[in-house]
Amino acid sequence: MRPMTGIGLEWYKCRRRQVPLVSLGLLGAQMVWMGVFLLRQEQEDLAQGWMLLLYNLALVDAIMLPLTVAVLASRNCEGEHKGSTWKLLETMVTPGQLYAAKLGWGTVVLAALLLVRSGLFIALGLLLDLPGGVPWGRWWFTLISLAVSLALYTLQQGLSLRFANQAVALVVGLCGSFLGLLSLLFPVGIQRCFPWGYYGLLLLVQMHWEEATRITTFSWRTPEPLDVFLLVVWWVAFGVIGYGLFARKEE
Repeated sequence: MRPMTGIGLEWYKCRRRQVPLVSLGLLGAQMVWMGVFLLRQEQEDLAQGWMLLLYNLALVDAIMLPLTVAVLASRNCEGEHKGSTWKLLETMVTPGQLYAAKLGWGTVVLAALLLVRSGLFIALGLLLDLPGGVPWGRWWFTLISLAVSLALYTLQQGLSLRFANQAVALVVGLCGSFLGLLSLLFPVGIQRCFPWGYYGLLLLVQMHWEEATRITTFSWRTPEPLDVFLLVVWWVAFGVIGYGLFARKEE
């Protein structure tokens, strides 16, 4: 089976899985959250508007995206569990092809979702007339969000394929949302031990708070190469372990 054919079949199987509704729910929640947050800022805070937007958007991603990713993975995998069709499917395609098709489906969905999200927030920044012009060179932020989300999707797909009870995978996603936020308070060395914390580790903006003046300022930063490498390690580990468990699955 060709890769694109497999992804197309996954799209067909998920046409009634409310995937657009899940995506719209995330976009709506993030737009409302960030819109209200930015409208509440003082004029001097909005002087750093684009950095303020990207910094807080990464924090919102750490809270919302782990659970969203878990829901998307569950939506894509639960149909075969309900119909007990794993062995039937494996008479037509190999476990590797099926696993790759589902991973490809998740990649396409997340890429489309985050591209639309970036467009909406650029439009929001222009609507609020954030100063300094759109920092186009910093919107590879979208690629960072996608890379972290795909690593987590690989984890969640492995869980959703392994366990018929999708509550297992969803609970992990819910706990991941909590850890994604909590890990932002940890030292970097500990934060690296939690894959959900990489939304914060790979931030393109850093915050400086001066205790004496109680003034918060932001500046651009470049993610550490070590953090990028560790994210790839997490991603590969989730893929290898998830596929291994799926290939040995008996049902």
